[in-house]
Amino acid sequence: MTAAVAPLIAALAVLGGLGSFTTVRQMAEPHFGGLAWIVPVGMDVGILTLLAWDLLMEYLDLPWPVLRWVAWVYIAGTVLVNVSAAHGSLAGSVMNAAMPVLFITVVEGVRHLIRRWVGLTSASRVEPIPTARWLLAPMSSLLLWRRMILWHITGYRQGLDLEHQHLLAVSQLQQDYGRWSWRWRAPLADRLALSRLPAGHAPRPATDPGDTGETARDDQLMGIARQLHREVEREGVQFSRDRLGRRLRERGFAIANERLTQMIAAVHKESAGRDSS
Repeated sequence: MTAAVAPLIAALAVLGGLGSFTTVRQMAEPHFGGLAWIVPVGMDVGILTLLAWDLLMEYLDLPWPVLRWVAWVYIAGTVLVNVSAAHGSLAGSVMNAAMPVLFITVVEGVRHLIRRWVGLTSASRVEPIPTARWLLAPMSSLLLWRRMILWHITGYRQGLDLEHQHLLAVSQLQQDYGRWSWRWRAPLADRLALSRLPAGHAPRPATDPGDTGETARDDQLMGIARQLHREVEREGVQFSRDRLGRRLRERGFAIANERLTQMIAAVHKESAGRDSS
């Protein structure tokens, strides 16, 4: 398939380049005389050089969008010069613009093909958000794109999953502290957690399978929960999630509301088991 397409692409590029070259050279002759050929060659070579340089910078994970912006300025200038050669004639403008547009389309097609290949071979490339989603939900797409960039989430599906978790966390805070007042009533640790990458998705160093650090931490958290449960029983107050969360945060532990609920349920279950025995 590639062997069949490559000659066609090359032929289209040559035809488009020759058509644009002739028109631009004729437009430049009154100003450059015998050196008029430098203008179309310089513009076409400049476009190819800037696009190739842009690809190289992206491949090295050192993107600089200015390169492509300047290339598009050259592209716009090429089309404008070709359209100007028609002297206001609509049919002439279309015919004169057809060649540079054809050439530029081929160049951009090759660039897009290479860029996709580079994106598939680079694990650090951030996958773009589909255009349809930008059109249907522009604000949420902007927030999703912002978090993917800030957290360097390379996969679009993974970004959607994290965005869903973020919305669930916000809805829980709204339920606990009010739709708007959660922004100042919720504990600072909970509000700060919304701007950080969830722990389950953060890169972690490899650990020994026999490491019991997480187990020890869970035991410590449950010990604090049991102690608080005994205290509130003596005082005759409610053993609530907010109360447990404050106690844990006072001791330097950051923990999600869902985990607090699970701990409270576990402590109640243990207490009910002791009472029944």
